[in-house]
Amino acid sequence: MCNCHIREDRQMNRGSTLLVLDADDTLWESGNYFERAEHDFLSIMESLGHDRDGVRRIVHHRDIERLSVTGYGARPYIDTLRGIMLSETVEPPAWAVQAMDDLERTLLGHPVILMPGVLETLKLLRNYPVTPVVYTMGEQIHQMDKFVRSGLQELVEGCRIVPLKTVARLQELLAEFGATPTGSLLVGDSPRSDINPAITVGMRAVHIARSRTWAAEREDFADPGQVVTIERFDELPAILDGILGRV
Repeated sequence: MCNCHIREDRQMNRGSTLLVLDADDTLWESGNYFERAEHDFLSIMESLGHDRDGVRRIVHHRDIERLSVTGYGARPYIDTLRGIMLSETVEPPAWAVQAMDDLERTLLGHPVILMPGVLETLKLLRNYPVTPVVYTMGEQIHQMDKFVRSGLQELVEGCRIVPLKTVARLQELLAEFGATPTGSLLVGDSPRSDINPAITVGMRAVHIARSRTWAAEREDFADPGQVVTIERFDELPAILDGILGRV
């Protein structure tokens, strides 16, 4: 786990709740940029004479395959798209190569747009006995760049970046903060990477339901009784009020 801090972390107060926050599509927009990248890539391939739906199936298949090798991240995703174009097209024309370069720059440098209510909620949580920490997966440089541009550094205890979210990684995070599973809460949008690892280690979990979830992240909850589902981040304080017994 990369212990990437923007400011010096504080010791977690005795009795406080460790609040583990997913980043992409929980704190800020992410998935829609990948969807846009896929749409643009399919348009490139269609212009090169390929069947759009056929290429889409190849993209989804290759994307799932690469996760066990490269993990998550924008650059590995772009590399997958480039590989598909080269395997399906003999000597792609200069315009298509340039379009892929432009697509890569757009995906890696997209604006960091906070989800509704995130900033106001994190400011409000400064009055709660919680220790919020961002816990995200992907490439260190790309994820840290988004964290810095989010402007949330002063509202959380830093950002922890891992190549893949697993039960073991989550246990390491708890140990780092001296937190117990029952004294911790995870908030995220992905059943597979966020919610189920939290349930497995004995944490409570808050699932932020999204209208669109990437196929690789869909999974039934391991224990629905340990999960509270909300639609917006600013519903979180009400959940914490119940957990902490606040009036």
